[in-house]
Amino acid sequence: MNLDSMLDLLLVEDDDIDREHVRRLLQTDYQVNEVATGKAALDFVTQKRPACVLLDYRLPDIGGMDLLSQLVEQSIPVIILTGEESAEVIVEAMQRGALHYLVKGNISYVSLLHAINSALEKNNLKQNIEIKNKQLAALASELTLAEQRERRRISQILHDHVQQILYGIQMRVHIMGLDGSEQPKLAMHLAEVEKLLGQATHVIRTLTVELSPPLLQSEGLGAAFQWLAKHMAETQNLQVYCEIEGDYQAPSVDLGVFIFQIVRELLFNVVKHAGVRQAWIQLVAKEDTLEVTVSDHGMGFDVTRLAKRGDSRGGFGLYSISERLALFGGRLEIDSAPGLGTRVKIVVLRQIPIHLLPLDGN
Repeated sequence: MNLDSMLDLLLVEDDDIDREHVRRLLQTDYQVNEVATGKAALDFVTQKRPACVLLDYRLPDIGGMDLLSQLVEQSIPVIILTGEESAEVIVEAMQRGALHYLVKGNISYVSLLHAINSALEKNNLKQNIEIKNKQLAALASELTLAEQRERRRISQILHDHVQQILYGIQMRVHIMGLDGSEQPKLAMHLAEVEKLLGQATHVIRTLTVELSPPLLQSEGLGAAFQWLAKHMAETQNLQVYCEIEGDYQAPSVDLGVFIFQIVRELLFNVVKHAGVRQAWIQLVAKEDTLEVTVSDHGMGFDVTRLAKRGDSRGGFGLYSISERLALFGGRLEIDSAPGLGTRVKIVVLRQIPIHLLPLDGN
């Protein structure tokens, strides 16, 4: 076989006899590179990436398991070589990412080929899955961004068109009421219509702000949370105290709206589940991250329930919020227990990854 067409293997083995045995079995099918220490193995992979590594469990300088973890981080398939078939060693190796194992006393040409082929196939499958997961994450983030843009579009339509039309109708009805003031029944009906139009205008104005708060673009999240606190007091009888340390202008309007919606949903969770009428919002804008915490002193809950996808405390559900927040490089930290209240912290990077920013730059 042409040496140039052979796959490169790296054999990390400090025992001369074991190293020669493996090399003799594989040298006709693979380009076998040999090192006796963990440091030499790391030096080798920085210069040339092997197709697979055969790694001795015990090395004189670096623990085999520690070296295994470093190789797995670089997506290099690893086969563990162990002196005896120890279930404890094998389980730990597999947990750390080894794709196969061989007991030195039982190594043969057939077992080596099987192990190498199996490791290469598993590694290719793993890489394909990682690529697919990245593609799915990118698609999910784009869908989330598209949803935010659609909310902004609907909000704009409600504000610029529907609300103005209702206002025009209200004014026309008011004028008709003035003209028909001498007809009591007509005036009464027109007054009722004007009242209903006023209610519809208020609902649309509120919905417009909830979909895409204009304060976010002009004054930042701090001002938007102050508005939300007032809104929750008026509509849900929930007293919300805001503690704003610095302010935050999101790198993307979509991200800002999404954070606002998460906080709004968390406050609704307080109303529905906490059994209290007070909550707190704390916004801390740090150099690299933004932290928003929503807390209450209510009933609390068992956080382990969130591991179940179907468990939801309403709306998005905390599990769904956490998943969607991760698309922006953020995370959700939840601290709660029955009877001890709930504290939910949103942590996001102040500079989200370029590929998550909307194409229009807004």
